[in-house]
This record gives sequence, structure tokens and C-alpha cells, in this order.
Amino acid sequence: MRVVQRGEGESAYAVVACLHGDEPCGAVAIERFLASDASLAEPVTFVIANERALDAGVRFVDEDLNRAFPGDSESDSHESRLAARLLTELDGTRVLDLHSTRSFADPFALVQRRSAVTAALAATTGVSRVVDISAVPGGLVGHVDGVAVECGYKGTEAAAENATRILRTFLAANGLLDAPFQRSDPTLFEVTGVVEGAGFEFCGRNFERVTAGEVFARRDDEVERAAEPFYPVLMSTDGYDEIVGFQSRRVGPLSQAEW
Repeated sequence: MRVVQRGEGESAYAVVACLHGDEPCGAVAIERFLASDASLAEPVTFVIANERALDAGVRFVDEDLNRAFPGDSESDSHESRLAARLLTELDGTRVLDLHSTRSFADPFALVQRRSAVTAALAATTGVSRVVDISAVPGGLVGHVDGVAVECGYKGTEAAAENATRILRTFLAANGLLDAPFQRSDPTLFEVTGVVEGAGFEFCGRNFERVTAGEVFARRDDEVERAAEPFYPVLMSTDGYDEIVGFQSRRVGPLSQAEW
């Protein structure tokens, strides 16, 4: 794990990348920022978490780091030890956690701790959609005050560019960087369930309404039909081994949601 603090004193904010080694966009964004001459108003901690997996070009070494929290410093698992160390490093900070995906090109945010703090953090990313994924256990942002952002398709320059922009927007909107920014009032979606199954082709489009009875996934001659209307989130053909993705409901503007 690589940890770099910019500025003197105790950091109140942190930016984390590469919980998954096959999602390099966040590391690119951090490296670009650290290589710049940008000056910060307050200290910020930057973390490239799973360097071993990143160097190997794999999602993880022993287990999914984003499902290993709170971790165990004495574990035989690389990611479990890393999870414990990472939570210690991030204690007391507000966190931006950068990811990429196989499901959607446009950036969107995810929160697991539903609070005024996380709502405010989501607005400082500048994205147009935020997903309350608190129904799904695990994840770094379930253990810290933070927001995760899916920055685009894995391994693409577009995802790296998005991550770079989102990092700078987050820092500027939180008063840490003197740079132009625009807060957003993203549309809130709330995860209500998971669609189990391996080997399905996803036929829909994330964040677009699936009507009751509509086919949204196929596997050979088998189809998945919606029992009731929902909005797909993180659904894809090859993003997960055992699930298609998640179902959600559209809540409305984040600023009008009850937190």
C-alpha cells in the first residue's frame, strides 16, 4: 500500500484508489495530481491501496479487498491484512474512493452510510447519479465517512480522465484546492435487491427503467423477466461471477431525499 500525504498536519480528507488491482484509473488520477504543481489549502492523504494486485493486473491476490473489511492484521490473507491497515490509515478522514466498472461509461457515486455527511460528499463529486447501496454489506465506504465513484469502463483512458476530473472537483468543492468546480444535485437511486445468476447476457441499460414483465437478461434459452419495475445498477454481462447486478428504485434529487 502506497500512502502519500500532501501538506503538513493531520489530514481530514483522503483519496483512495485501487481497492481492486484491475481498476487502475484511480491510481492514474492520483499520480497525475501528485505530479502537478497544485497547492492544497489543507493536508490530504492519497492512498493506492492494493499495489500487489495492481502490479499483477488482477482484481485481488487472496480475496476481494472491498469485501474484506474490517480485516485482520494477523490474517494469512493479503487483502484482510490490507483492509485492517487501510482502516487505521483512514481513521477520522472523509474519503473519496475511486473505482471503474464493466457496466456503465458515465461516472456515478455510491454511498453505504446514509447520512448528511455522505450526501454532502456525493454532491462534491460533480456526478449526476448517486446510488444508496447500503442494502449490500461490505465495502470500504460502509466503514468510513466516504463516497465511492465508478469512473467509467475498466482500463480505458476515459475512466482515467474522469477519475482525474472527479478527484480535482472533490478537492475543490471541499475547499482543499483553489480550482473551478461545480457541485451537483445528483439523482438518488436506492438498491432494493440483487439479481443472482452466472453467464447471463444483460439486455438492458443501467439507470433506465425496466418495466414489469420486460426481459432484461438472457442465458441460452433462459430469460430473466422483471417481476416489477426497477432501475438496473451495476448490471453487466461479465462484471460479476455469480450475479447479474442490482435492482434499484429511483428516489429523486439527492437534495430532496430524507437522510
